This record gives sequence, C-alpha cells and structure tokens, in this order.
Amino acid sequence: EYFASAVTKQHPGLKWALAGRNQTKVEVVRARVRKLSQDCGLACDPGVIVASILDQDSVDKMVARTRVLISTAGPFVQYGTPIVDACVRLQCDYCDITGETPWVKDMIDKYHDTALKNEVYIVPMCGFDSIPSDLGTYFTSKAAANLSLELKKVVGYFASNGGPSGGTLKSGMGMNTIMKAQFDKPFLLGGERPLRAEDEDKTAAKFDQSVNLWTAPFGMAGINTRVVRRTHALLGSSAPATGYSSDFSYNEVAVAPNEKRARKMASSPPPEVIQKLIDAGRLPKPGQGPSVEMRAKSFFGAIFIGEAADGGKIVTSVRGGDPGYTETSKMVSEAAVCLALQRSQLVRKGGIITPAFAFGDVLVQRLNAAGIEFCVEKVNNFTPNDIASILKKFKPLSSKL
Repeated sequence: EYFASAVTKQHPGLKWALAGRNQTKVEVVRARVRKLSQDCGLACDPGVIVASILDQDSVDKMVARTRVLISTAGPFVQYGTPIVDACVRLQCDYCDITGETPWVKDMIDKYHDTALKNEVYIVPMCGFDSIPSDLGTYFTSKAAANLSLELKKVVGYFASNGGPSGGTLKSGMGMNTIMKAQFDKPFLLGGERPLRAEDEDKTAAKFDQSVNLWTAPFGMAGINTRVVRRTHALLGSSAPATGYSSDFSYNEVAVAPNEKRARKMASSPPPEVIQKLIDAGRLPKPGQGPSVEMRAKSFFGAIFIGEAADGGKIVTSVRGGDPGYTETSKMVSEAAVCLALQRSQLVRKGGIITPAFAFGDVLVQRLNAAGIEFCVEKVNNFTPNDIASILKKFKPLSSKL
C-alpha cells in the first residue's frame, strides 16, 4: 500500500512487482493496491511473480528479474534463507523486516563474506526492528560529532501503543524457546567484548532518576541492542569520526506512566501463555494484526540520551505513527528505494550489514521527508522536565503522564 501511494507518487517511473507462492492471492493484493493508487489519483500497475521457497529455481528466477528485493514473510528462520542465498549469488540487493537475530547471525556466518565480495547489500532489520534504534543512535552520534562530542554511551527510552501482528508473535515465541540461548547473547551480531553492566539486558522495572520516570524492559531491546552493537563493530576505526567512542555502549528501555504499569510491563507472559491467548482469539494469529482504525490511533516515539566521556550530553528523538505496520512499511520501503535509486550515494561495498551502516544520512533524510521525524532536542543542560516535554509530543502517551 505504501508503494502504491507514496512511492509511486514520488517516483512514478520506478518499476516494481508483487511476489508470492500463490498467484490467486497475489492477484488479490495487486487489485487492492491498484485501486488504492487510483483513489490517490495515481497510475500503479505492479507486475506479479510466482515463486516458492520450496522451489529454489523459482526463487532464482524471481531474484534474477530485479535489482532490489524486499522480504516480509516470516518466520524468516523458516522462509528467509533461500531468498538471501539467491540474492547473494545473483547480486540482487535485499532488505527485510525480520527481528530474528539468531537467523541473522546464521546469515552473517554463511553469506557475509560472499555478499561483500559480490558487492551485494543484504540489510535485514529494516522495520521497527531495528531502524528507530539503529538509525536513531546513528543520528544522535552524528549530531554529537558535529558538536565535537564522542559518545561513550547512548540510552534509548521508548514509548508506543501499536498492536502486535500474529507473525511477530510467532517469530518471538520461536526466539524465546528453541533459539533462546542465542537470542540472549548481548553481542550475538558482533562487537564482542567483556560484558559490562551497561551491556546487560534490562529485566526489571526501575525508577530512572536521570529522567524522573519509571522504566521497564522494552520488548524489542533484545533485538535492537544487538543491531546497534553490530553497527558499532562494523564502523571499526571510523566509529569516533561518526561520534561513537571506541568503548561505546547502547541499551534501551520502555517508559511507563507509573510504577504499577512498569511492574506489569516487566512481567511478560511466557510463550505457552501467549500461545493459549492466540488459540483463544485474544491475540492475533499469523496473518492477522491491528485494524486500520487501531493503526490510525497508534504511535511510537523514542528519546535517545547520549553521554560523552567529558560529561557532554545530547538528547534526540525519533517519532512516527503505528510502528508495527504503517511505519514498518514506510521504513523498509524507503530503505529499498535507497538501494534502487540512491545506491551511488551509499559508501559501503556490501555484506550482511545493518540499516545505519548501510544507509546512514541517506535514509535519515528519506524518512524525515516521509514523516518519521528525527530531531535534536537538547544539548548539555537538560532536565527531567525537558524529557517529559518531549514525551508529550508522542501522542497519545501525553494523556497517561
């Protein structure tokens, strides 16, 4: 839908197609996006490609027909590998919306060197996992570098009210059961170092005096922190020039309106309880998600507080609408357009890399133009009241604080 409206309007000459294993279902989607485009006063007629991961030849033929591929079908540990394999071999750039860090680790181990050699961009985690965290930290560090600050740490404070998708719940249960040992590794995707307190996953509700707010574990932190740490590792010796110190740390939490809510957020149900709620219809099944009306009322916002070794501080924010569907679609689509139309402006050679490392300022600019706002809020002398004022911009959280 985002391609049929926003991308088609901005880039009417861009050719794109829809792909899936069932032609009838893909044709239904095609008819819907054509109508949506027409309702917007645009002419959009995407092609249709039929391919199945059970038939590698069909996947290869699909990949051979394009320069950039967006993959959105998870769980990626089940469905993603044949597509990445084909993209690396056939030199087709790729991005996706996975949050499955163990699967991404497997892709790094299997394909990073070949993708780098073939100069192919394979960029997983281009949705709500993990563009706000990864690109938000990059944006904070770049802003700090412009002020001659080198950040030793960044902490992200997240607020959102979007509903979950069934596919995300299924992937999450898989990571918290059969892949839990890998999922729990703080440096799973790179940047290995002796574990420090600031690198440990947050597991309890806490009153954070620095922002005068109750905080709780953020459900996406076990994914996002690994991606940010990989970005830092990929930057290597160039990290300080981008505002990250050599011993940089990143972590993130969710903000809560009060202690009771924080403690409830910190006691998330185990996978077997989530499955029972799905079976009872109280949570969505794969293929289901929040309604259009609910998405229209949803939002996300994140505050990033960066601190330099000399005590200098910077506060930035990233905010947008419904995180799981509306803005994830926007993020991955704009990432793909970067690869399709602005590849010459990207400075990397390829590999299995992170959104911030792959796209940097190019994607920040595209997302700002698309309505996902990246802002420098304060430098140095900020107070908890300043943080509260920023949070009030993240509607409708203001009604709870």
